[in-house]
Amino acid sequence: MNKKWSSGKIAAIVFGSLGTVIALLVVYTLSLYQFIQNPWFLPDADDQDRKETIQASREEERDEKEIDRDDSERDERELYREDADKTEEEEDSGLYKEGKHDREQIESEYYDFHNDIHRDLSYQIEFKTFQETYGDQENIFVETNYPVVTGRNSDELEGINNAIYKEVEAVESYGKSVTDWLSSNEEFRFETECYVTYMDEDILSIIYVEYGYLEDEIYESYVIPVNIDMESRMALTNSQILNINDAFSIEFREKCEQQNGEIQFFSLFSDQDITYLLTDEDSLIIFYTPMGMEIGFNYYYGWVTVTYKDYQKYQNQI
Repeated sequence: MNKKWSSGKIAAIVFGSLGTVIALLVVYTLSLYQFIQNPWFLPDADDQDRKETIQASREEERDEKEIDRDDSERDERELYREDADKTEEEEDSGLYKEGKHDREQIESEYYDFHNDIHRDLSYQIEFKTFQETYGDQENIFVETNYPVVTGRNSDELEGINNAIYKEVEAVESYGKSVTDWLSSNEEFRFETECYVTYMDEDILSIIYVEYGYLEDEIYESYVIPVNIDMESRMALTNSQILNINDAFSIEFREKCEQQNGEIQFFSLFSDQDITYLLTDEDSLIIFYTPMGMEIGFNYYYGWVTVTYKDYQKYQNQI
């Protein structure tokens, strides 16, 4: 049997339908708002720009490194060429040294041993070596190199080379004398390194730096100078080159401490002792260098030298 709907039921259905429509509209509106604020499925333009900027920055940095590396390699090649050119110029001009360069020595405050060999003079230098063994067990070994002056008439050079070789003869004689006190089960070596410390048309300076070793332990050490007047072709008497007195010895002591530091044995020597050592021909060390003059002495425990750039004010007129 059919019944009619009441007015209340009709109103409920109408208002329910309207509520559903309104709810759907609200959901749609919220979804649209979220879509606008966060379109997650679309590429982020700012992020894309940022990636492109980073990539460009990395490429620019890589290019800069390539440029820096090329510049560095070019600088190294240029520096090498400059050094090579400089060495060739020094060899051509006779300023190249068999050791440290003259320029380096002049700029340095103090002198150290090196050869000062010039190739543009009226004479030249060649090195030779003397070696010998002594003793029944051949347990004594002597070796020294020494310079030979060439390039002039042999008669002119004979006296010069004899003066230079005199120390080689002394080393040879000393090696033979060691056989008198060395036992057959001990070993003794005496080695000498010779340097041409200065050479020009007027002066030739040579030193023999000598070391004796007993059973591989240092036993003795000396520096023996030879100064040649190239005009007279005579060896100079070293003790007559400078005017040395007690006042000089006081200054020498001060310079020695400044250049070499504190040396304990110096306190054992009076100024008069130092004067004696600096004027005795057997102990005096004196030789010319590109920096000036090296002055010192041999003593029981070794040797010591001091650099004098102003040696001329002490020089005797020879």
